[in-house]
Amino acid sequence: MRTVWWSKNRVKLIDQTKLPFKTEVLELRDYRKLARAIKEMRLRGAPAIGVATALGIALGINHSKASSFRELSKELDRTIK
Repeated sequence: MRTVWWSKNRVKLIDQTKLPFKTEVLELRDYRKLARAIKEMRLRGAPAIGVATALGIALGINHSKASSFRELSKELDRTIK
C-alpha cells in the first residue's frame, strides 16, 4: 500500500493518525497544507516525509504563475522556506 503519491495534480497521502481503525486518504493541492499535514504527523517515516516534501515543491511549482525563470526561482525559494 502506498502512503504518499501524486495523482491529478494533487498529493494524496494516507492519514496515519487514523490508522489502524480507519484508512483515510487526504488530497492536498496546496504545499502549505501538505507542510501542515507533515507537522501534524499525519504522515510518518523519513522516506515518506522526503517524498512528500519533494511532491510539495512540485505542487508549488505546478501552481506557479511565474512568467520567467527568475520569478519561478523566487517562488521556489519562498516555497521551500
